[in-house]
Amino acid sequence: MSQNLLLIESPGKIKTYKKILGADWQVLASMGHIRELAKDGTDNLGFDIQDSAVVCRYVERNPKAKQTISQLKQAVKRARRVILATDGDREGEFISWHLQQVLKLKNPERVVVTEIVPAAVRAALSNPRRIDANLVGAAQARACLDKLVGFQGSPLLWQLDIGAKSIGRVQTAALHLLCQREREIQSFRSVDYWSVWVDYQEGFRAFYYVPMRQNGS
Repeated sequence: MSQNLLLIESPGKIKTYKKILGADWQVLASMGHIRELAKDGTDNLGFDIQDSAVVCRYVERNPKAKQTISQLKQAVKRARRVILATDGDREGEFISWHLQQVLKLKNPERVVVTEIVPAAVRAALSNPRRIDANLVGAAQARACLDKLVGFQGSPLLWQLDIGAKSIGRVQTAALHLLCQREREIQSFRSVDYWSVWVDYQEGFRAFYYVPMRQNGS
């Protein structure tokens, strides 16, 4: 007998969902991310930058993920309706997109459950939406930056021999901003100036910014 199929991230939530939804639903978990960028191409990045576009190539994350994908494909064949209910954050949206791709789902229904209680679950199921392309794009950019920064920058870190193995994208960007700001601070030269308001007898007021000359006059 065909059932409705709800796909979530964590297997620890399956029992609670089943209790709420009943026998007419099958609930399966992706176990988190199922795919990652391949280790091929230039510098093993797994993506190519073509003009203004980035073309990514994905592979199964590990043997367990490959097995999970195979099981989900079989469940999709038996289901009359497939709902993607991964977490509501950026990574959850990315997982839903990956599931859509590997399971070949056409116009998949996407829901976000804020709390696993009957009212919230039913409200979410009654208001499905499409996968958010902006969140997916943000997640793709994050994954690409992980490899672009990590694969190309980490060898520089190894030369310091301080035990660190990888340059993080967040720390690297933060360090860049700090260095940029510090350069601005060091190159700053203070300039004395006057702020002058002048009231004219014609009935209007004007503001003048008057910098002091180098000789102080």
